[in-house]
Amino acid sequence: MRGQISIFDGTEQSLLNKNIKLIQEFERSALMRNPLGYVVGYSGGKDSDVLVSLFIRAGVKFCIVHNHTTLDMPETVYYIKRKFAKWEQQGIPCKIYYPNTNFWSLCLQKKMLPQRQFRFCCAMLKEAQIPELKQSVRSFGVRKAESKKRLLLRDSIETRNREDYSDQQRFHFDDTEQVKEIGACYTNNYFIVNPLAYWSDDYLWDYIESEKIEINPLYHCGFSRIGCIGCPMAGVEGRIKEFERYPKFKNRFIKLCNDITQLRNIQTTNKKSFKSGTEYFEWWINNGKSINAEEYNLFSFGEEV
Repeated sequence: MRGQISIFDGTEQSLLNKNIKLIQEFERSALMRNPLGYVVGYSGGKDSDVLVSLFIRAGVKFCIVHNHTTLDMPETVYYIKRKFAKWEQQGIPCKIYYPNTNFWSLCLQKKMLPQRQFRFCCAMLKEAQIPELKQSVRSFGVRKAESKKRLLLRDSIETRNREDYSDQQRFHFDDTEQVKEIGACYTNNYFIVNPLAYWSDDYLWDYIESEKIEINPLYHCGFSRIGCIGCPMAGVEGRIKEFERYPKFKNRFIKLCNDITQLRNIQTTNKKSFKSGTEYFEWWINNGKSINAEEYNLFSFGEEV
């Protein structure tokens, strides 16, 4: 991380203060696009709680939104509702958006479960653009330290005009004046501010402890990642742990696998299909590394029939 100074020193050069200044720099742009100010995305995870803390400290106008995926862990659902009620009492507008379809129906439409390389559920349920907020200045708790992909493709300031990201521009948090000069914060269709982009895991946890930030209770139950139940990004061990904690969801997944398998067996001539929903589920939860997985092509099984 470039020039990181302890969050306890209180100097103007600390990463914390620079990121608060970043938020303040683009408040005018946020208000021009939306009278509510910034639109802060909230997932119920630790990064989201730290992000909201920074916006409160920055003293800017903002609202908080959450996209309900229909696969959120029950504790997370209750936690978000409680936090939203608390923030609304403080005068911060909060809203939960519900999708037009649920995860189960979406998988039946695709005739498959999501995979690491094809997470269609994220685009439809988690990242879908909300029409009434499309032109707003958005902010998310993404961090480069979270993955190689985010290290390469995410930054403190992101802007583009095209939905397919083909013209995306990325900037470091010290480049706010350059961004203002090109007018991207006022004219581009998409403008995103990510104050936590350069925060390391240690820096984040130090801030949580020093500021006594309340976080999702699932972190105290041994979970290091708070997301959708069964998400392929949680890894094999992570998903097994989730299904042990939520057996009703495991049964629902197996039923979905049965429905998908029957549907594909009826509509395809592919002989390399799964014999049962349980077989498909076991293959899926192990990322295709079991039950003679060499017979099954990860992507061909996901093709529309």
